[in-house]
Amino acid sequence: MHNVCSVFDVFTVPNSFDPKHALGIFSAIINSMKIKWSGVTRSVLGFSDATNKFRGDFFACSATIAVSARTPKDTGHGLHFESDPATTANLAQFGTEHNGVFFVFF
Repeated sequence: MHNVCSVFDVFTVPNSFDPKHALGIFSAIINSMKIKWSGVTRSVLGFSDATNKFRGDFFACSATIAVSARTPKDTGHGLHFESDPATTANLAQFGTEHNGVFFVFF
């Protein structure tokens, strides 16, 4: 099963700076994505801001991320991206939050 997302595709660095050559938004397919979270270094539990109707629990850690994605060939390019599976982000954040109409003050 493939996940489909949208990407702004310009294909070259000069095109990314020139609005006349930008190719626009194309569909992209995420073939695989693997994230391994490890070593929580900080946690903020029960954060709440009643004025802005926002609350949640948040964590900081490191993560190893591997992703494979491609754009369809009908874009004229069929670009394929494969990350280095050994890439580690030294600061990764995750959590749960509630806001707007889903905000409940405790």
